[in-house]
Amino acid sequence: MNFTVGEEVLVDDVRYVVSSIEGTPPTRYRLLATTPTGAKMLWAAPSELRKMSVYVRPRDDTEASVRHRR
Repeated sequence: MNFTVGEEVLVDDVRYVVSSIEGTPPTRYRLLATTPTGAKMLWAAPSELRKMSVYVRPRDDTEASVRHRR
């Protein structure tokens, strides 16, 4: 699975943003996160990353939106 710079990913259920990619094929990604105590940075292998399912999993929320507007 490949990721792009700027994409949000999960590592150990923590949300990060891909800020840099090293190696071909991508051998590791530089990730950034904001925490209550400041910025957090780490390097991760592609196998450690997961896509943000909320963005890639289809869901049918049309009915809920229609009910909310009434």
